[in-house]
Amino acid sequence: MTVFIASLFLPYTIDFSTTGTKPRRRRSSPSHGAVDGSNSGPIVGRLPRLRSGSIALTPGATTEDEKIFRAYASRFAGEISIADDPKAPGHSEPRAVPWGRSNKFNQPRSKATIHPEPSILNRPTARPEGRDSLSDDAPGRLVTDQVERPRALLSAVDWAVKAAEQGHGGLQNAIHAAEEAGVLQSKIWVGTLGMPTDSLMETIRNVIDETLKDDYDSLTVFVSDSEFEGHYAHFCRSVLWPAFHYQMQETPRHTDYDDYSWKQYLKVNEAFADAIVGRWKPGDQIWVHDYHLLCLPALLRAKLPHVEIGFFLHTPFPSSEIFRCLNAREALLDGLLGADLIGFQTEEYCSHFLHSCSRIRGLEVSVNGVQVNNRFVRVKKCPLGIDYKSLNLLRQSVEVKDWITSITNRYRGKHLIVARDRLDAPGGIKQKLLAYELFLKTYPKWQENVVLVQVASSASEIPALEAQVSKLAMRINSVYSTLTHQPLVLLQQDISYSQFLALLSVADIFMATNLREGMNLTSHDFIHCQDGELASQKHGSLILSEFTGSASIFYGHELLVNPWDYKQCADAINKALEMSPEQKQRNWQYLLDRKSPYTALAWYSNLQSTLTESHKLHRSRHTQAVSPLQVDTLLTSYNAAQSRLFFLEDDAILSPHNPNTATLSSEAIDILQKLALDPKNTIYLTSNHSPEQLDNTAKSLPDQIGLIAESGCFAKLPNTTDWKVLFDIDRIRNWRAGIRKVIEYFHERTEGSTIEETQCSLTFHYENAIEQELAAHQASELADQINSSRGSDAIRVVCDAGAVSVQPVHVSKAAAASMILDQRSTQPFADFVFVAGGARGDEALFRWANRLTLPSSSLSVPRTITVTTLATGTRGTEARAVLPAGWSLPDVLQSLSHPDQMTDGEDEGSYVMVDD
Repeated sequence: MTVFIASLFLPYTIDFSTTGTKPRRRRSSPSHGAVDGSNSGPIVGRLPRLRSGSIALTPGATTEDEKIFRAYASRFAGEISIADDPKAPGHSEPRAVPWGRSNKFNQPRSKATIHPEPSILNRPTARPEGRDSLSDDAPGRLVTDQVERPRALLSAVDWAVKAAEQGHGGLQNAIHAAEEAGVLQSKIWVGTLGMPTDSLMETIRNVIDETLKDDYDSLTVFVSDSEFEGHYAHFCRSVLWPAFHYQMQETPRHTDYDDYSWKQYLKVNEAFADAIVGRWKPGDQIWVHDYHLLCLPALLRAKLPHVEIGFFLHTPFPSSEIFRCLNAREALLDGLLGADLIGFQTEEYCSHFLHSCSRIRGLEVSVNGVQVNNRFVRVKKCPLGIDYKSLNLLRQSVEVKDWITSITNRYRGKHLIVARDRLDAPGGIKQKLLAYELFLKTYPKWQENVVLVQVASSASEIPALEAQVSKLAMRINSVYSTLTHQPLVLLQQDISYSQFLALLSVADIFMATNLREGMNLTSHDFIHCQDGELASQKHGSLILSEFTGSASIFYGHELLVNPWDYKQCADAINKALEMSPEQKQRNWQYLLDRKSPYTALAWYSNLQSTLTESHKLHRSRHTQAVSPLQVDTLLTSYNAAQSRLFFLEDDAILSPHNPNTATLSSEAIDILQKLALDPKNTIYLTSNHSPEQLDNTAKSLPDQIGLIAESGCFAKLPNTTDWKVLFDIDRIRNWRAGIRKVIEYFHERTEGSTIEETQCSLTFHYENAIEQELAAHQASELADQINSSRGSDAIRVVCDAGAVSVQPVHVSKAAAASMILDQRSTQPFADFVFVAGGARGDEALFRWANRLTLPSSSLSVPRTITVTTLATGTRGTEARAVLPAGWSLPDVLQSLSHPDQMTDGEDEGSYVMVDD
């Protein structure tokens, strides 16, 4: 079995050698090269700019201490020797590098065409012909780049595969750990090269593709520069990333822009689907990662109906209030629901996704998944962790040890606070600096002893935010600096991994105060680096935002903070600095213990096993995968049995009338009477209806037939007249009044809807509503509101065609059947059990019955027991058999009551032999 790992960026990219420099062309000159390779001239590329490694000094700097740090692409950065090794482990959270603007590699220029302006507040501007949209001062660029980089002519034959700058470092380390442990035997990475490719001739693309395929187990997806830019820069980064991090668009966007970016997003997802389908073989698994490929699972499902698909979202998933603001919300949800398993970092993100499915799509959700037509999509929390082995390998390098020595000597006698964040709104650098400024003001004793080293892992995409951060840095250093002390070091270029690991090893405090983040694996790295093995500093304090996924792992940590509460953050810094060594060690050990189960390998293994289990369960439930009933085999088991037990759903044998007034046909009554007259048979009619309704339906049946009403809330035993109550009245009363008010609210606003109230449940019926579209929307809102506000109430929301029902979770047909079986102590134990139905509540009954075939040590269990579970509907089922073509449930029962009239058919029974 091969596992396809689809991620927007491959772990690898290409670094071209240069053949010379090229003067900047006139803006009116035509574009170079052709995508089809018809131009055989040299490749026009862009040289990395940051070779000297100097980083601009922090605004207001008064010392030169920070000059010790070097930009990551510098030849003086002292990077770990294996950092560029494509097959080696890397950074848990790689830097964010703007596409097509590498600071490290020689790569082609983008040839993306001009795109629509995003905001309607911007006037359309004419651009010179042939000017690419990512040129240095073009509107819509990802970064501000005031200095034009030199152009270069790149060699078409002299290039090397390097470890990519961007991508999912945590994912890559997890895959590496799974391979090392032997858990993952065969894999294929699927992704793009993270660079423009329009300038590459077809022959060059083919050679690169073959090299990555043969030597790096990778399938390269080639898309045009315009498609990639529209997908990544204009939909992922401008629409999805802000929304998923609770940063909504403040100015309205052009419709043309939304249409353009969405179409490019779909095109890239389709390119991934085509690439995977071309290589997939039966038995292979497909894993799709992150928000760049939300539509991919459904595209794959359409092309490969039986494929095993898992999806994992590394970012947060926002609340339904945020997600429903997206224009493409339905398409994005439908795309995700093509998977068998959807994984999230935290339980909160799972809940948000389930609420969105309920509210926006009107789907039935449970705590662990979504019912989509005949499929059940599993939803699971699975936090990603770090690979300790890889981290230890990297931090033991000579380069890291040298940087530890250099930083320790430069900042001797100072308390270092370290942070590394994206310079964007969710990164929270501005809020962190405001809290740090308040700390220096509130606690003056630390003003000349503490240094905050803030690393920006990405260039700013928001010029206004960059200006605000620079202004804050200037103000802090202007007020609190001395000639020999500078309290803030703001590194506006990312540094090498060796420098950062050294900082994590010598820091007194690590601040991860993001406004929103999927996990924050750097905080995990920090805890591991504070073991004292490489530096005298140990057991440093972690100040962590409660809005990061890691906060769910470190729940109970005393330094969890709200990043918007500047006073709380300032107090947390002071508290961390004043802690005794013993208290610091206790906190560090607590964090270490909390994160220990969440390793990269455990994450991969957990998701892999859950996906396999979910896919097998789905396939087994699909009616096309369930065997038709073999009626002749069923009859043989029936005749051999000494004691038989039947559970039959009423709607499966009723006349096709309104269920509230339905009656049994004369043929059905005759069949049930003949079965009931056999003393070996005990028959129960199961129903979703009330006892009164069921009494009316079954009034023509003999007293030997028992009844189960309201999906297991009530039971009437054979030859009795009283109904047994099988639920806790007080528990029902606790939630009933509040739920009734919610349903009444929606009922008043949905003309034609009705409320059905039974002793055990409440149902909102909208099948006869005047405006069906509005009614369906109201039903979705109702289900979402109940799901999100039920708290600890033991209730479930069941969405069916034209109805939303609220039922207690501790009551079911299965629980009633189990009670009935337990009370048969004076009768022979049933050695033939037959369960049939097509309602949603019958699935629990099928599961219960199927378990009866498991071996038991109980003396009351017969030596041989036959269980037949029969689905009479078309939805996915856990029954072991479905109706044969052209048969109905009354036909099957007729064959048992009149064996001489049986027609040929099929059945599947389950048998188990119990040893003496």
